[in-house]
Amino acid sequence: MLADTLKNFVEESLGLLLGVGLEEILIQLGGTIVLFLVIRKYFWKNLTEFMEKRRAYMDEELFKAEALKVEAAQIKANADETYSTLRNSVSKTLEDARVRAQKEESEIIAKAKAEAQRLKLEAEKEVELEVQKAQDQMKKEIVTVATVLAEKIIQKEVDAKKYEQWVDEATNEVKRS
Repeated sequence: MLADTLKNFVEESLGLLLGVGLEEILIQLGGTIVLFLVIRKYFWKNLTEFMEKRRAYMDEELFKAEALKVEAAQIKANADETYSTLRNSVSKTLEDARVRAQKEESEIIAKAKAEAQRLKLEAEKEVELEVQKAQDQMKKEIVTVATVLAEKIIQKEVDAKKYEQWVDEATNEVKRS
């Protein structure tokens, strides 16, 4: 009697909650167990193999992703190192070019100063030669004037007016020649 009461209580409770009776639940449970046994017997091996392959594939993909991540980090490190090396190389090249330019500038300035000094010395020598020539010419002219004056003085009597006239004449002759 207690078993019947308990059975009725469970049937009514399940019936109210699920809207089905105990018999239907037992049939459903039996069908599920049979389905599980059929799947276990015929499909379980394929299902587990599929799951294992899937797990292995996922592990492999994860391993590849980790390897790619490490490779990417290495490539980035190499790129950073290359960038740094190139940057240092460019800085060194620019510095070398600046030093060479300063050196060439100094050499050009030194050559220009030397050339200017040489030209200055040549010009000074030319000026000295011209001065010497002018002095020699003046001496010749003075000798010529003195000679002409001496001739005039000897030929004529000299008075002050005539002397000035002779000097003017001699100067004019020198200018003409």
